[in-house]
Amino acid sequence: MTNLISTHNAVDFYHRYPEDIELMAQCGLECLRFSFAWSRFFPQGDERQPNPLAVQHYDDLIDRLLAKQIVPIVTMSHLEIPFALAEKYGGWENKEFIRCFLRYSQFLLDHYGDRVKYWITFNEMNMLLYFPCTLGVGVDLTEKPEQAKLQALHNMLTAGARTIEYAHALNPEIQIGAMIAYSPIYPVDCRPENVTYAYALERNALSVADVLVRGKYPGTFERSLRERQLQLDRTAEELKLLAKNTVDFLATSYYCSNAASVDATAEKSSGNLFGGARNPYLEVSEWGWQIDPAGLRYALNYLYDRYQIPLMIVENGLGACDQIVDGKIEDDYRIAYLTAHLQMVKEAEADGVELLAYTMWSFLDQVSASSGQMSKRYGLVYCDVDDEGRGTFERIPKKSFYWMQDQLKNR
Repeated sequence: MTNLISTHNAVDFYHRYPEDIELMAQCGLECLRFSFAWSRFFPQGDERQPNPLAVQHYDDLIDRLLAKQIVPIVTMSHLEIPFALAEKYGGWENKEFIRCFLRYSQFLLDHYGDRVKYWITFNEMNMLLYFPCTLGVGVDLTEKPEQAKLQALHNMLTAGARTIEYAHALNPEIQIGAMIAYSPIYPVDCRPENVTYAYALERNALSVADVLVRGKYPGTFERSLRERQLQLDRTAEELKLLAKNTVDFLATSYYCSNAASVDATAEKSSGNLFGGARNPYLEVSEWGWQIDPAGLRYALNYLYDRYQIPLMIVENGLGACDQIVDGKIEDDYRIAYLTAHLQMVKEAEADGVELLAYTMWSFLDQVSASSGQMSKRYGLVYCDVDDEGRGTFERIPKKSFYWMQDQLKNR
């Protein structure tokens, strides 16, 4: 359950970003993936004019990054919607959200499109299939949660396609994509039942990416609608829009792989968000996430073979409980994790995968989305704040910071 105390100020990047950007430059970062907050620009979600303080804040943030030769990769909506919109319309299952999001996204492109080339419309869109409330679906407010969830998905895809259409008309140089969460799914053995089951789970996880890249809902998705007798509000115009306005690149997170078994008694994986069977050949993190560097090469090749468009890895990292000893954080376990995964990135590129960017999760420690903890740390830089939101907020580079600095300098 999310710790509401620690999330009030998180690591206070809002006030400390000049200091943090200096650290990024010292480390040698060439790009930064970050997210705008819709509710900062439009607190009610659908105002005529944006909040000038938000505009100024992000103007300065982007200009400082560019001054340090750090390329911004901006996510428009990252697991958040203005609360006022949720009160007024419920969630993304309401088509009014398309109109409101377009006002927001078109403003962003108009104002920042001359400085930001790479855009991601929505964070981890396919997680709507598994945790719909996190992406702004009011499933608890309806008697038909499956209907609401899938209608929300269609509305979000429609809003994204209209945003792509607008961006390409505004400036053909803009590259606009969307993001999924991806964990390859292995069958636990070669029994045909487990191979078929793993494949079915894989196709479901990638059904959103199929629409984003191919512009059409896959046959298995349509079959599922028919079998569950679900009718979505999808107009012919919207389906044509999806077909014509596909993404320029596909972004993904990668933390782990999963395994699949039809045996309900099989040992389960405790940490992976997608769930699944325990893979006995893999080590796990302190939070039970299976560690599989080879799976990253597999994932990149699989996605590139399937879609044949450029990819981005925008999240990859290890959550761990870091300790300060004599003023230092010796996170050799994180260095080992990143070394192994980056080697697989190099292998995938040698295989022919076109990779636009790799951004780890994360440069700074921050509140873990899955557990609500600060003590589950992902960063190269330690932020002095605990699970209760107490601390100095001081930034302390970890051993992994200096390791990454050396990697970027001497690669």
